[in-house]
Amino acid sequence: MNGIGEFARSYQLLFFVCGRKSSNGKILYHECKKVNPNSYLIDQPEEIDRELLKNAQSIGICGATSTPKWLMEAGRDTILNLK
Repeated sequence: MNGIGEFARSYQLLFFVCGRKSSNGKILYHECKKVNPNSYLIDQPEEIDRELLKNAQSIGICGATSTPKWLMEAGRDTILNLK
């Protein structure tokens, strides 16, 4: 299994951050979804659904190569504020 799949499998809930038009992002997201059906594609932290966080014990955030680190960190901060 590739690294992204191992990463996705290690979390109960996963948010994959990338632009909706990113072909690389879509491919990587689908790799995550194959091993973790609780993977969600978002392109902005505001898309994180509070309901998904309620029972999640472990939450991962990752993105495409072109996803800025600050955007994934903004997702992390949103999750921390919503929990």
